[in-house]
Amino acid sequence: MHWLKFIFITALVVIFVGTSFIAIFGAGKVLTALFKAYVFKAETCEYGPSKLRPVAIEDPVKQEFEEPKRECKIDYNRAKEDIAEGLAMFIISTPIAFILFRKTKNLL
Repeated sequence: MHWLKFIFITALVVIFVGTSFIAIFGAGKVLTALFKAYVFKAETCEYGPSKLRPVAIEDPVKQEFEEPKRECKIDYNRAKEDIAEGLAMFIISTPIAFILFRKTKNLL
């Protein structure tokens, strides 16, 4: 009976540590998205594809590229998605970690 209790407590501790890390990373993801979008106003830049300029047929080796167009803006939709993902991770894993902590504490 002693070994079963030890194995059960070990399993609870491993699950507790895992859910604690998930909660911490979820909260960190939320804070990162909030700081990037709303505090520091970090822009994400998207580059359009570069286009080839037409060149005479007699000189096929020489090709000229136009500078790609760059569009920079704050991506609030991506920030909202990151916040939602982080909150979901945090909300789901925090109660599990808390319950497992209480069970492990009672068993010890």
